[in-house]
Amino acid sequence: MSVLLISFFALLLIGVPVAAVMGISSMLYLLTRGTDILTIPQRMFAGADSFTLMAIPLYIFAVELQEEFLNSPQKL
Repeated sequence: MSVLLISFFALLLIGVPVAAVMGISSMLYLLTRGTDILTIPQRMFAGADSFTLMAIPLYIFAVELQEEFLNSPQKL
């Protein structure tokens, strides 16, 4: 667990973006635990394979489209 925290804060201090820091530090943690390298993408996909997590960005995109077309000068 210390590898995860140390790598997380070290990468943040050198200015790496937060999304990359989360991915790199979790990958380092799994590799230091002796996890097989092929299970890392499987776990990442399993964590992101959720209808709720996929619906949030699509909902935001739909709202942005509605705002764009409802406020446009020419109506369809």
